[in-house]
Amino acid sequence: MRYIKTKIFMFAVAAIFIMFFSNDFGLIDIEKNAIITAVAIDKSIDNEYEVSAQIAVPEASNKNPENKKALITGKGSTVGAAIKNVGGISGWFPKLTFCNLIVIGQSLTEENIINVLDYFSKTLRIQNSALVLLAEDSGKDLLACTSPLDNISSFALQKILFKNPGFDVDIAPTDIKTFCTDYYSNAHSSFMPLVKTVEQSDSGQQNSGSSNTPSPSQTEQNPSSSSSSSSSSSSSSSSSSPTSSSSSSSGQSSANTLFDATTTALFFKGMKVGELDTDSTLILNILTRNASLTTYQLKNVNENQYEENYLITILRNYARMDMSATDSELKVSFILDIYCKIRDQNFPIPDLDYSDNSSLPSMVKEKMEEQLTARINGLLETIRQTKCDVLKIKQNLFRHHYGQYARYKDNYLEVMKTEVHVNVTGQK
Repeated sequence: MRYIKTKIFMFAVAAIFIMFFSNDFGLIDIEKNAIITAVAIDKSIDNEYEVSAQIAVPEASNKNPENKKALITGKGSTVGAAIKNVGGISGWFPKLTFCNLIVIGQSLTEENIINVLDYFSKTLRIQNSALVLLAEDSGKDLLACTSPLDNISSFALQKILFKNPGFDVDIAPTDIKTFCTDYYSNAHSSFMPLVKTVEQSDSGQQNSGSSNTPSPSQTEQNPSSSSSSSSSSSSSSSSSSPTSSSSSSSGQSSANTLFDATTTALFFKGMKVGELDTDSTLILNILTRNASLTTYQLKNVNENQYEENYLITILRNYARMDMSATDSELKVSFILDIYCKIRDQNFPIPDLDYSDNSSLPSMVKEKMEEQLTARINGLLETIRQTKCDVLKIKQNLFRHHYGQYARYKDNYLEVMKTEVHVNVTGQK
């Protein structure tokens, strides 16, 4: 019996060695894989989906510590077909396991955006935590930008979307799972950050928008951009950004691109219905998230005398929604409690310091309560006009007042009466 066990063990070891040295247990060679860090989706002129995959090429060494990047575009009648075409024209198997960013081009807002995102929400090839955002113009052009924050633009975008505690919560990020879950909820309301580009030249000047940045198609049409046009037309790829290539050909100073994601795009039933500006995005986050250490600006507090501007740090915020539903009335109250302190001001105050025990002047408290109340009411008015229920009012009605849900589910935004109560406190 002992010899039989020994023979079985030796046979198993031999089989393992044979499989290992023959085909490495069937593992795919890493050189045949395209490690996709982000994908951008646009609609082409011929009404096909255009998927641009940003690929991190693993060629870093001691002499060159930076990884190269490539942007390869494939077309197809569906998103899955376009991604498959990326592998067909590049010779690399498109691996989406490490893809953390999905960029939606502005051209796709003319249709139900769930037609695009459904593929990513249902496939197991991409993680549910992948962020989704809307580009101001073309998603491909956004990924092709050159940013001083990181050699790969998708990593630079993730740096401003994934903010550590201590930064302002002025961006409303969302992932593919959350966006699709909100779409299929009873309110059919979703949102995502709208990313705008800010070009910064070597001289330090900044220009909003990407109008001065040539698109990849414009770069290919430039006869002075040389011999790479033939290879780009066959593979639809670019290993360097159009910004850097155009600046080198024209002799002008190179322009680096920064990103602004403080605007939020609103979607109702998959269609883009509006936007939240920077102030409204901040209010949305204060009402729905932990906004600890977020700063808030108060301008011209004392209107009767000289201008007084304050920078307030929110130490704690607590928000809740109270709802009462009867046969005759639907009433919704929003209560916001904020505990804060003064971080800075534009004029000297002899008895004010920046310690944790500094008090909050009554004028500052009243001005902040008044401004927050007005901005919450402005957010509620935007919700009424766009029907994008980002505060999940309908979900609250369904969960806590189901007996009245059938009565108000179709017109709750029009008939509901709202009240806003803001209480700002500081050190005593």
